[in-house]
Amino acid sequence: MLLVSETDVKTALTMDDVIEAVAEAYQDYAKKLIDVPPRITMHVRGESGSAIFLTANYRSMPFYGIKQASSFPRNINKGINTVMSDIHLYSADTGEPLAMVSANYLTAMKTGAASAVATKFLAKKGEPILAIVGTGVQARTQLAGIQRVRSLREVRVYDLDRQKAQDFLEYADSIRNTKYALNLAHTANECVRGADIVTTATTSTTPVFSDDYISEGTHINAVGSFTPYMQEIDSKTVVRAEKIVTDNQDEVWKVAGDLLVPLKQGKIAASKLYAELGDIVMGRIPGRENEREITIYESVGFAALDIAVAVRAYERSLQLGVGRKVG
Repeated sequence: MLLVSETDVKTALTMDDVIEAVAEAYQDYAKKLIDVPPRITMHVRGESGSAIFLTANYRSMPFYGIKQASSFPRNINKGINTVMSDIHLYSADTGEPLAMVSANYLTAMKTGAASAVATKFLAKKGEPILAIVGTGVQARTQLAGIQRVRSLREVRVYDLDRQKAQDFLEYADSIRNTKYALNLAHTANECVRGADIVTTATTSTTPVFSDDYISEGTHINAVGSFTPYMQEIDSKTVVRAEKIVTDNQDEVWKVAGDLLVPLKQGKIAASKLYAELGDIVMGRIPGRENEREITIYESVGFAALDIAVAVRAYERSLQLGVGRKVG
């Protein structure tokens, strides 16, 4: 079995690799070549700590796998990560364990790549303004992914922690692939005003911007809401959106507060969900159809993407001779 560390993942994978793996996984899932059973959520030592287990079985590749992701908010007081994850890969031919892949950075790259794929099909063409609300680890890979599929004119950022936002601007300057402008907004509403693409990557339980500041034609990547009680996107914006797209429609109605809150308020019906992203990537239905549509990609994540990226990390690690063999 190969142990693939966080450092090994960073050595083995580029953002282009991950975007390609994610796009292929969306297509394979749409073709029913990947089985994804429901996730399991387990509370550990009460409500303060929890772990989720996500599995996927590939018919298109000789692998199946399981991802464990834990969230222990009190870790912040211990000086260690609050979220940790790893992925185990197995042979679909023999059941033998093939790899354990550290998945903190991998997960962030996967989420950034998924938003990049959504942006490719749902955002307007041209040189857009990108607004990013929330500047944690996820925001960094959001920018890294989106700038691969659109030639950006400007990137605006906002965070409640101004120093984090300043640090993010320095990071953005170090990775930007064209000479787009970088600006720090004073409020979230100022950040999203007039933006063509909006990405939210927070842990907020209330909307982070007002719908009044979202223009016609905006595409939104909603990344942060992963429980029924978390809500980054104004319900008015959800109502206005012409197309709402997600990874997996079964999962979205279990965990995505952005949609569940207005659903429970009677402001939308389940039919408001337009499609799974895989169907658009496959060309079965159109993505953006005009310049005026407001589109939302509601990211919930599902095991098909995680396992696909882990397989890519495993195969590249073998090619490059990184990782540590055990057993």
